[in-house]
Amino acid sequence: MTGLCITGTLVNYAVLCRRKAWLAVHGLWMEHESDLVAFGRLLDETSYTEELRYVNVEVAGPGGIRLAGRIDWAEVREGVVHETKHSPKALEAHRWQLRFYLWLLKLRGVKRSDGQPFEGQLNFPRQRRTEVVRLTAKEEARLEELVQELYQTALQTTPPPRLENRRFCRKCAYEELCFG
Repeated sequence: MTGLCITGTLVNYAVLCRRKAWLAVHGLWMEHESDLVAFGRLLDETSYTEELRYVNVEVAGPGGIRLAGRIDWAEVREGVVHETKHSPKALEAHRWQLRFYLWLLKLRGVKRSDGQPFEGQLNFPRQRRTEVVRLTAKEEARLEELVQELYQTALQTTPPPRLENRRFCRKCAYEELCFG
């Protein structure tokens, strides 16, 4: 698929729901319709405002697939990449999105001042909670697989099947496309 760029958001979507990832890759971005997404964006823009904001990273990944991410903020001296989320409900997807950003930095050769790789921190300001996320070799291998799977999913002419557990889908911006 020409011009396809795998982003942290797509990785997050793929972990949650392959159909959601396919719809986004094919130009159906429903997030602008979602009050939850608008709230998350507002929370992101008003939390940690004194920090460095939005670091864009782009790199050629495995098989020459374009990879890109928009890191919420980074403490460069400390070697910490932050991702702000409004809720830990999709915690595993959030972890993989942040691991993807750490992997992008590693692929670009970006390291902390002591030569060690960056670590990540998920920030949940409403819950006053943080979680440290690190990238292991096993997780790097899984990210390579995930990027290939996303690429193959994007090539499909029809979307993957919808999730069977609709309970999760009720707050999704894409629910109407799947169950409407």
